Amino acid sequence: MATQKDLPFNAGHRQRLQQKFLEKGADAFADYELLELILMKAIPRCDVKPLAKELLHQFGSLKNVLCASPEELKTVKGIKDSAVTIFQIIVQVAQRMSFQNIEQQPILACWEQLHDYAVMQYVNETVEKLYVLYLDARLRLVKAEAIQSGTDLHVAIYPREILKRALLLNAHAVILMHNHPSGDAHPSQDDIKATREVKTALYAANIRLEEHLIIGKNKQVYSFRAAGIL
Repeated sequence: MATQKDLPFNAGHRQRLQQKFLEKGADAFADYELLELILMKAIPRCDVKPLAKELLHQFGSLKNVLCASPEELKTVKGIKDSAVTIFQIIVQVAQRMSFQNIEQQPILACWEQLHDYAVMQYVNETVEKLYVLYLDARLRLVKAEAIQSGTDLHVAIYPREILKRALLLNAHAVILMHNHPSGDAHPSQDDIKATREVKTALYAANIRLEEHLIIGKNKQVYSFRAAGIL
């Protein structure tokens, strides 16, 4: 049986924090307190409040902490594999939830959900990657696929391959997504040219290109439709 001497010096604080969460929920917590709760599961016998505050100071926000790469996280003194693993589990769960949010409804019906889904697909990506979302006649998701990876500065977009896959899946519409891991979300001239080529190829088969989203290094999202390019 554990004695008071055996317990961590801050066991009472940990218990109070967990009880507060159960009683009042996350809305009653500052971001550093939520990070504390997470870190408590990874670092059992340590005051993790200073570490939580240091993570927020270094990365700027709770979202940026959770979405940081393992290499970035480990630059913070005190962060080990156990903490990195928990952060990655949270991100993986969030990715699945974002997919489920858009899976059973018209995908363009809620911009925020599509935005969140797009951002979550590129957490920790260090190279450009092209995702294609194939939609049915009611703009519900049929299939989402990562079809091409490139470098940190470029990913090739092949209109014929996208069209071939769209026809195979009997898609009525398509959404493109890719990331700019080394820069902002604004498209290059090559991005614009490739997008127009995809639109033309799909149009010939009576398939619409509904959107092309670019996700920047700062998690900002550029919409070709909102910009009037589509």
